[in-house]
Amino acid sequence: MPRVTYTKEEKQIIIDRANEYMKRKPNTTRNKVANYAGVAISVLERWGVVLPKPITAKQRISKSPWRVGHMI
Repeated sequence: MPRVTYTKEEKQIIIDRANEYMKRKPNTTRNKVANYAGVAISVLERWGVVLPKPITAKQRISKSPWRVGHMI
């Protein structure tokens, strides 16, 4: 897949969106930040955006609505 070339303005808008989302929701995952910004996690990392640490399998299970036995 070819790389997309972003203009400086587009790049700054994406970085601002990612930072704004992380301020609004500090306990969010890396994937949600990247989806909200509209780019992949690797793109944000390459641009120097400090992302939250990856969650462990235990944390992922604890956030699931299936952990209590039923989906709400």
